[in-house]
Amino acid sequence: MEFTFLKKLNEVKDSLENSPVILRNPEGNSVEEIYEYQKVFNQGLPLPKSLIEYLFISGKFCPLGFDVVEGNYLGLRKYYDKKLEERGVKIERPFMIFDNFEGESFMFVYLDEGDDPQPWNCSVNEDYDSEDNEIIWKVPHPTFSDLVNALVDRAIKGLQPW
Repeated sequence: MEFTFLKKLNEVKDSLENSPVILRNPEGNSVEEIYEYQKVFNQGLPLPKSLIEYLFISGKFCPLGFDVVEGNYLGLRKYYDKKLEERGVKIERPFMIFDNFEGESFMFVYLDEGDDPQPWNCSVNEDYDSEDNEIIWKVPHPTFSDLVNALVDRAIKGLQPW
C-alpha cells in the first residue's frame, strides 16, 4: 500500500513502543476487514484514503490514544447507534467511528468528504457535550491526517496523547 496522508505513522509504526508513553506498537486491520467496513459503513464505496491508511497501520490497536475496543468497529457502531437513538440524534450521512470515550462520546469522520475528512466529536450524554452545548462539533484539527500526525508527534516527544 502506498501511503499519502499518514507517512509519518507508517515510518514510525515499528518503533513507537520505544516512546515512554506507548505500551506497544500499532496493529492494523487486514484488507478484507477494511473492505467489510466499506460495505457496512459506506454502502460498498471506498473509505477516505487517510482512514484506509490508518486502519491498515493501526486499526486493531492504536497506541496514539484512540480507543476502539480491540478494533471492534462494528460492535462500537452498534453500541453508539443505540445510544444516538436514545438521545434522539440522527446522523444522516455515512460515517465511521474511530475513537470511543467512556462510552459517552466518540470521534468520527463523514465518509463523503473526500480522502482526508474533518474529524468530529459526538456526545450521547449531555454531560459530554461541547462547551457550547453542541452534540456534534468539529475536532480542532482540520483533517483526519492532521489529527493523527499531531498524535504521532506527541508520542515521539514522549507526551500523552490528550
